[in-house]
Amino acid sequence: MASGGSRIGNKGYFFQPTVLTDVPTDATMMNEEPFGPVAIVNRFSTYEDAITEANRLPFGLASYAFTSSGETAQRLGQEVETGMLTINHMGLALPEVPFGGIKDSGYGTEGGSEAIQAYLETRFVSTQA
Repeated sequence: MASGGSRIGNKGYFFQPTVLTDVPTDATMMNEEPFGPVAIVNRFSTYEDAITEANRLPFGLASYAFTSSGETAQRLGQEVETGMLTINHMGLALPEVPFGGIKDSGYGTEGGSEAIQAYLETRFVSTQA
């Protein structure tokens, strides 16, 4: 553990924001979709290994990536299977952008102009006199 991980208070399940490093692939944290203030930072030898790990599980809510390469940023946007991906910033969960996952992390989105689609009933009527 790099930082955090301690319980906050005596009631509920509240923990400090936590950073975990070098977490083995068979650890529970690497195989479930955590909801909480936790970040896992693991190293990879190749870009392909990182993409394989990113897409290994049936979850795909949000992903964050950092790179100094424009080419790598473009490839990440095409190859990481996630509903939301930010590259070189933390720009998720803004009201004007879609919020939603893919795979077992959900269907559809909330927020952004895309969210209105679930409330619309599209119809087409054509008449010729």
